[in-house]
Amino acid sequence: MRKIRFVLSFLMIFVMGFLSMSCGKTATKADASIYYVRADKAGIIALDYAFKSQDTDGQIAEALQELAHDVDDIDAINTIPSGVDVKNWELNDKSLNLYFVGDYEALDVYTEILVRAAIVKTLVQIKGVKSVSIFVNNSPLTDSNGEAIGTMTADTFIEDFGQETDSLLNTDLTLYFASADGVSTVPETREVYYSRNVSLEKLVIDQLLKGPETEGLLSALPSGTKLNSITISDNGVCIVNFDGAIETVVTGVTENVTVYSIVNSLTELDNIKQVQILVNGETPRISNVDVDLSKAISRNEDIINEQRYDFDDGLLYLDDDYSEEYTEEEVPEE
Repeated sequence: MRKIRFVLSFLMIFVMGFLSMSCGKTATKADASIYYVRADKAGIIALDYAFKSQDTDGQIAEALQELAHDVDDIDAINTIPSGVDVKNWELNDKSLNLYFVGDYEALDVYTEILVRAAIVKTLVQIKGVKSVSIFVNNSPLTDSNGEAIGTMTADTFIEDFGQETDSLLNTDLTLYFASADGVSTVPETREVYYSRNVSLEKLVIDQLLKGPETEGLLSALPSGTKLNSITISDNGVCIVNFDGAIETVVTGVTENVTVYSIVNSLTELDNIKQVQILVNGETPRISNVDVDLSKAISRNEDIINEQRYDFDDGLLYLDDDYSEEYTEEEVPEE
């Protein structure tokens, strides 16, 4: 009898020991979260994560890697978008500086806030990181007004994003870019998110400077052009003041198209009747235009080409008013 009890006791001890060992082999308990942008761009989402690294530097590197990777969740997308890379980072007195390279500035205002929030909220969980600063292509990250954002902490973003999303608006803008042959303007409708602190007229110019999204269209504004200021007078004249780069000729685009890309885009806004273009506060020196640049300029409907691009057959279709007829000799041979 004693022998049987001994055997049973031994078996119980063995089973308990095996179960204990099995429990020790379960997945490591999550000790943090990685924040991702929601797939519907309605906010950010936190997914549980267990750091493999034990030291601060290792956890920072690990978190940045996770933020850039595609996430295995249909409700979330990777936080650091494709086209953006972390060149390097440095931690000084619990302040983490991130240096990004790539197309970060191409993010729309709303998405950029979500990306920034997800990055900061992920990294400040790490012991030894109290704040985060972001630099893009060697320059401090700026908001839509061009102001440096500076250091961000856990308190910079509220949990439900109510404050951030309430401060953002969205609208459809009609912008005019250069046609493929550079002799007319073509409208492009674009939905944009913007801060309440940004005027619509400034938003129009900012979007023009980004260039077209439609295949086959060209930017009508010279690369590197900067906006010095933009205001609207009581009588509906928008005074837009550029730096000297606006006087540069855009290859393949006429100067008339450059001027009316600006004028026609701005006069799409209900409160703008005419546009006065300035260069560093003075009349621009742009030749080969059919309008007096020393005065306010009215909208020009004649230069607008309502064209569309058919991606199936690669043909560019023009409206009836703008199309030209070929003579028999001018028909291109196939």
